[in-house]
Amino acid sequence: MPRPPPRRPATSAGDSLPAVAIPELDAFREECAAVDETLASVAAGDWTRPALGEWDVSQLVAHLLRGVSRVSVYLDIEPDGPPGVDRVGYWRYDADAESPGVAQRAVQEAAKVDAETLPALFTEAWQTSAERAGALPGDHVLPTFRGPMRLDEYLATRVLEVVVHHLDLRRALDRPQASTVAAARLTMEILEGLLGEPRPRNLGRTRFLQVATGRLPSDDPRFPVLR
Repeated sequence: MPRPPPRRPATSAGDSLPAVAIPELDAFREECAAVDETLASVAAGDWTRPALGEWDVSQLVAHLLRGVSRVSVYLDIEPDGPPGVDRVGYWRYDADAESPGVAQRAVQEAAKVDAETLPALFTEAWQTSAERAGALPGDHVLPTFRGPMRLDEYLATRVLEVVVHHLDLRRALDRPQASTVAAARLTMEILEGLLGEPRPRNLGRTRFLQVATGRLPSDDPRFPVLR
């Protein structure tokens, strides 16, 4: 169930409420900035490298671009009810039914732009989403593909999206696997929520992220918990 809203400091009449820190937003900013650094190293010939499934690097980044832009897009739409989905429930869906459409959309969106413009487009998209989210409290409600959600809960889903696909991107580019600490921890917590228990003790954080999302094989029938 969605968590209760954070408590805010009392203010005197006429005072505006002080900004309330949203840890999920901080993690989103940090991981997106790390993606910016990775994208800055992409050479012209790298965009057509195989990346994930049928996607090449440009199509993977087009998918990432869409993912980080959703905050800003959804903030322009009025929700049609109270929040009913949290950061874990958001990922409980029929992957076999939805994945083909997601894959095709990324192919189509990548085809609309020059691949070498994708780094700048990604930066603009995430910074716009972060700026708009930063002006709102974590309990602000916005509509999403899964239904109305609290802003902090939806931001958590964006962190997972960026962390997992940043790892995909770095693997495609033959870079060491790396994530920012807070974003990786938040992603691990969501995946543990889908698993229903803490990660196995024999899996380090990065390996757990890869096993839990099907990037690495496992003999454990509980995996993957997300595809």
